[in-house]
Amino acid sequence: MKQTIIYKLNPTIEQEKHLHNLTSIATKLYNTDNYIRRATWKKCGKIPSWYSQKKKVLKDNHWYKLLPSQTAQEVTHNLQGAYNSWFKLRKKDEKARPPRFRKKEMLSPISFYQQFKIIDDKLKLSMSLKYRKEHNIKSLELNFNEWKKTSGIPKFCQIIFDKGKWFAHIVYEVEETNIKLNRNIMAIDVGVINTAATVDNSGNSKIYSGKQILSIQHYFNSRIARVQSKLTKQYPKRKWSKTLQRLTDKKNRQIKQSLHTISKGIITQAKKSNIKTIVAGDITDIRKDNNFGKRNNQKLHSWSFSKLIQQIEYKSILSGIRFVRVSEMNTSKTCSICGIIRKNSRVKRGLYRCKICSNLINADINGAKNILKKYLQFFSIEDGSIGNVAMPLVSRIENVIPR
Repeated sequence: MKQTIIYKLNPTIEQEKHLHNLTSIATKLYNTDNYIRRATWKKCGKIPSWYSQKKKVLKDNHWYKLLPSQTAQEVTHNLQGAYNSWFKLRKKDEKARPPRFRKKEMLSPISFYQQFKIIDDKLKLSMSLKYRKEHNIKSLELNFNEWKKTSGIPKFCQIIFDKGKWFAHIVYEVEETNIKLNRNIMAIDVGVINTAATVDNSGNSKIYSGKQILSIQHYFNSRIARVQSKLTKQYPKRKWSKTLQRLTDKKNRQIKQSLHTISKGIITQAKKSNIKTIVAGDITDIRKDNNFGKRNNQKLHSWSFSKLIQQIEYKSILSGIRFVRVSEMNTSKTCSICGIIRKNSRVKRGLYRCKICSNLINADINGAKNILKKYLQFFSIEDGSIGNVAMPLVSRIENVIPR
């Protein structure tokens, strides 16, 4: 399993000059490669492949030689990906434009695969032979804030300049903990009003309310809409601004923090109950071909279903808990007692009622219970029993980040 941790770098003035220089070189290499590709396209109507471009065209390029080999290859590989997307788009729109040049002052991300090491609280980056000769430096040893430790092996490092600060995105290869399975199993059903509902085979249930996240979305969406309205009136051709970017970033940070709080709460609950298997519904294509009206569509399409599931998955694996996905088909329409599938079975918001067996239960708990039953159907009848579900506890997110 791979885990990415972001560290803030603390370079000296001299080290920052080298970082600035390297990221500027990456921008120049990107633009050089893009210029050659465009010229070839105009001449013969074809774009050279990434392999032939780096082997034949950019082999002796000045900017290419200044970067470590794998770092330079990653820059050209990113451009190749942009051209691949352009080719697909041209099939639908002949007027689609090829990838643009980057601004001269832009500091492009630089990636390292084998040319970096982590020694205690220092990140060591190796320089290319040409850069060593021109700048008389073999490597950069950067201090960073190690706020989180991991037992994984560092495999990839990307240096990014963002809002006046330097960050290192380091990808670790983490060995999965040996999981000792037992019969304690928990199922999770994700939703909008209730972010998650959990049920285990002992009958314990809990609901994690999503109203705080909805309020964050409503608050920032209304502010973004007002700014966009003013921007369109003043500058009809402009569609984005720094204010819009700042509001969007702030909204995403608050939602991300809220999702981390919920996923951590679910894992903590699982540990207390000695749960060794977590089952979640497969939410692939959950938004596809679904129309719930203008208002509900906005909630559905702005919700981070997959992000929450991913957080629960990697946190459960790190905690020695097995994570499984099962089909979520008809779990919200099926009665968890008699198994009859019925549409429009909700008597009011959040309450499921079966007219056949008179089962009255929270709709999200009913969905989680059906997900658990789908998983347990692969086992014996004795192991597959759930029993009566207790009244669910409700957890709400408190102390949301100030706006």
